[in-house]
Amino acid sequence: SSGINAEWPLRPGLSTLVACAVAGYNPVPGQHYLLQDAGTRHYLTLMGDQTDIRQNRGADGGYAGARNFSTVLSFKPGTADSGLSSGDFPTSDQGHFIFRKTGDNQWLIEHANTGRYLLAPESVDIRQKRCWEYGWNDASGTAASDANYYDLATFNLRIWSNGLYMEHGISGRWVMASGERAGQGPYNALNVDCNYYQRALWTFKRA
Repeated sequence: SSGINAEWPLRPGLSTLVACAVAGYNPVPGQHYLLQDAGTRHYLTLMGDQTDIRQNRGADGGYAGARNFSTVLSFKPGTADSGLSSGDFPTSDQGHFIFRKTGDNQWLIEHANTGRYLLAPESVDIRQKRCWEYGWNDASGTAASDANYYDLATFNLRIWSNGLYMEHGISGRWVMASGERAGQGPYNALNVDCNYYQRALWTFKRA
């Protein structure tokens, strides 16, 4: 089961109220991090081919055919030396991410193994209509792109004492974990308008 449904927080105000902001509490650029969402406790990861594309940025010619990032409950031991993950259990290195700062709170979020960026194929700013969609049924997937096409891979980080929101720079959408809380996954990472059930709040842990 994909676990995608039209769930809605009991009180919309609680979806964005997450303690107090902490100045200077940011990921260190260039370090490897694991990203775990607060709602399902799943980790962000990239399944499948782990080929490093950094020397061939833009070779895909766009993001239309890109696979999506996924979330999983756990990792198997070892590393993805073979270049491919096995079944539904990726190795922990497939869940490592690097934050690349490109401007004033502008970041590229790069998958450590492959160099691919998180990208949201969204151009409409929803910040003034936060939580109006009442769920994530129609949310787009967070693409694993080989380049920052049209600036769609640029994110702002909204840092709080208990985690961060990865907010898409253009649309304001947040990266969210879908799927069943108790399931292994993989489930799609999505670009949503609201922090449904704390699924868009992520902790970042040094890998």
